[in-house]
Amino acid sequence: MLRYPILLLDYDGTLAETRPAILRSLEEAFTDIGRTPPPRSYLKERLGKGDALQGFYQSIVDEGASMDEAQRYVAAYRQRYAQADEEETYLYDGAHEVLQILQGRGYRMIAVSNKHGPTLRHSLARFQLEPFFEASIGAEEGLPRKPEKEVFTQRLAHMLPGWGAEQCLMVGDTTADIGFAQTLGMDVCWASYGHGVAEVCREMKPTYQFDSLWELPNLLSETES
Repeated sequence: MLRYPILLLDYDGTLAETRPAILRSLEEAFTDIGRTPPPRSYLKERLGKGDALQGFYQSIVDEGASMDEAQRYVAAYRQRYAQADEEETYLYDGAHEVLQILQGRGYRMIAVSNKHGPTLRHSLARFQLEPFFEASIGAEEGLPRKPEKEVFTQRLAHMLPGWGAEQCLMVGDTTADIGFAQTLGMDVCWASYGHGVAEVCREMKPTYQFDSLWELPNLLSETES
């Protein structure tokens, strides 16, 4: 019997190494709108918090930024990201094999990401991951995003009639994933190899930890009865 019949899997930093493309695009977008990018080390640290792109920009511009400027930054980032993603993003070793194993065991899988919804769907299709997921939830204008519990109550629950949060396992790499699960009383499996700041994520006491994708099937085997 499966302890967690439904797996909610993050994308960035969990299934795919997108950090080089993201950091490159963040830097290029600053230049595109006439600002000097912060140091890459700082951008890398902030990336581990899973912030929304517009809020991320407004929070790190010292004197603040208008809504219009923040929106121009987001547009510049998305334009740059398409090429950077094609050139620099890759799946973590074992991604297809692990998902195939889990699908074969009968797990239902849904991609739950803070990545821009259209970009998430394109990425899943590009890497031929779509067949493993019955649905994908990305960031959409005006809709809740991790760590808000409404991602589950408003966006996911209707897809899972008769199932509660306690029957799901969140699998992700940042504080946004851990916080999302914990606000719902949902167990969470932390991908330590991803984009999260390790010390901060550990302090949040995720239910489980795995250090490579290949470890996930064995970890889940230990929860099955």
